[in-house]
Amino acid sequence: MTELDFLSAIGDRPLCMFERALALLWVDRSGRSQQGSQRRRNLQPACEAHGYPKQNSSRLNSRLAADRRTSKATREAWKLHPKGRQELAADFDLLRSHRPVKPSDSVLSRRLFQGTRGYIEKVVSQINASYDAGLYDCCAVMCRRLLETLLIELYEKHHRAHEIKGGDGQFLMFSGLLSVFEKDAHFHPGRNTSRGLKDFKTLGDLSAHNRRFNAGKDDIDRVRDGLRVAAEELLHIAGLTPATAVAA
Repeated sequence: MTELDFLSAIGDRPLCMFERALALLWVDRSGRSQQGSQRRRNLQPACEAHGYPKQNSSRLNSRLAADRRTSKATREAWKLHPKGRQELAADFDLLRSHRPVKPSDSVLSRRLFQGTRGYIEKVVSQINASYDAGLYDCCAVMCRRLLETLLIELYEKHHRAHEIKGGDGQFLMFSGLLSVFEKDAHFHPGRNTSRGLKDFKTLGDLSAHNRRFNAGKDDIDRVRDGLRVAAEELLHIAGLTPATAVAA
């Protein structure tokens, strides 16, 4: 994780410039963190270079001098004591191993699923994030999971969940769910929804089960519009549009 990545990761935290300066002392790009202290010059310009507002350098240096976790390493450089590093690690270690994902609507609009179910919203976020990261097989598999979930929600809403379970009592996989849904005379999905489900089935099966197939951006783009139409109609049939989901 680069220094820029780290500062971006803490960007939405309510930290003052002094606390960001401590964070800069803590993060170590060169791998010297095991030595117990990180020497760093020009903390204020470094923070400002990453978009933080200009601060009073004298005030910042006074606070660093007064804090028990820091001390002067040289005339111009500060260091973080080992105990101070350990204290800050409780807050920052997770950020070094996990880079926050920027919210996106690249495949499906999050607004369409907002207020439905928390687990559905998380799947949609993962669909968009994996697409943005170029992980197209992951994206396809998560799209498949979304459609499976919506079909199950639909049958549970109408108290017919037993019709989409196998002999072992477990819910059918996507192909089985789709087969039951297509033959069901109780529901009347639009033509575009039916086409979207069928078009996605091929891609979903390949990404999930074919070891020699790797999905590409064009594969996702080709089924994206149909996926959106199908997902929205399944939400409606399942009573999971935001307004009805809140009341449910």
